[in-house]
Amino acid sequence: MNRMLLLISFMIVMAYTVYFSKKAHQKKEHIGVSLGKCMVMMLSMTTSLTLSLMLSFLLPGKLAVLTVLAIALCAVAAAIIGRPFGLTAVMESLSTTLMGAMMGAMLGVMLPLDSQTFMLVSMDLIYLASIFFVTFYIKREDVKELKSGRGFAPFYLTLLFSIIIIGTTAVWESDYFKVGDDSEMDMQHHQHGG
Repeated sequence: MNRMLLLISFMIVMAYTVYFSKKAHQKKEHIGVSLGKCMVMMLSMTTSLTLSLMLSFLLPGKLAVLTVLAIALCAVAAAIIGRPFGLTAVMESLSTTLMGAMMGAMLGVMLPLDSQTFMLVSMDLIYLASIFFVTFYIKREDVKELKSGRGFAPFYLTLLFSIIIIGTTAVWESDYFKVGDDSEMDMQHHQHGG
């Protein structure tokens, strides 16, 4: 797996996680307790699955070390996600993250090499969909309070830009490896023919 796609995915996940934390902290008084916990649980699960999947591609075949590292990394993300809603939300986020980190690590170790890019792009899109839903609810509460629809467009454009970056990198990476494989096969063909 090309490290460029891993790096881009990691930066996108961390950037949106911090963005969610800041937005939720600003608007937490307009978000109900049950909706806040639901947001935290949804985002914690998708974040931990995506991050641990990325780690599994960096540490293939080392499931024990990978699982411990994934849980530690995802615990930091869980604390960031749950912090705006208090200690109980952080505890819920940590417990959800524990399960997601282990599942993502196992999934990554079991995947064949030719499916890794597809799975990472799929998890990125699932993560972005969860960010879209939780941010939509935060912004909807904001619109109700201010009686104004401003603020939706910049976020949606940023989200669309993130999807385009992930898709372009994945397509470029797959084309890059196809060209590399073809040239290797041509080289072997010429060596056997000559």
